[in-house]
Amino acid sequence: MVEFLDNLIRALGMAGVLLLGLAAMLEYLVPPFPGDTITLLGGVYAVRGSHPWPLVFLVVTAGSVAGAAINYWFGTWLARRFEAKPDASFLGLTHARLATVQAKMRRGGPWLLLANRFLPGIRGVIFIAAGAARMPRSNALFLGALSAMAHNALVLSVGRAVGGNLERLEGLMARYQLAVVVLVVIGVLAVLIRTLARRRSPAT
Repeated sequence: MVEFLDNLIRALGMAGVLLLGLAAMLEYLVPPFPGDTITLLGGVYAVRGSHPWPLVFLVVTAGSVAGAAINYWFGTWLARRFEAKPDASFLGLTHARLATVQAKMRRGGPWLLLANRFLPGIRGVIFIAAGAARMPRSNALFLGALSAMAHNALVLSVGRAVGGNLERLEGLMARYQLAVVVLVVIGVLAVLIRTLARRRSPAT
């Protein structure tokens, strides 16, 4: 997988930088997309001299912000839809559930936005919730950009440390993806346990 992506991006030359940005954007829109793997390759290219490190950093950060902006727009659209038809449901989401999400985002939203890029699988949902909660768009995207810059600087630095060794990069990504799966499973279990505890509490 890593070798295929490496060959593809190198074959595109400087246009490959745009593919890095597209990958960063798709991570927000299609959570299973391996955008971090491609961003890591950006660090490798910087060491090889294929692409300037600052350019890769700017492009992947811009891609992240673009993906966040699309999700934010979808959130605002979702809120308008429920305002027009409050009794309807959409993709299993009800108006009451949306109101709960909005209240939570207004309380802890800024912290979630700052951490979003380090939360695989749900980073896109955070911006949908921010849009649905009508958080100021400029503030939401600014916090998202800060998070993306911190994350991308870290990932690109790791890619540079690996250098041109694709075997090391592949091993690193395997461990990273395993850690992501474990964290997501723990998060899902925590939510389920909390939900079950709340349902049982009135009866005790």
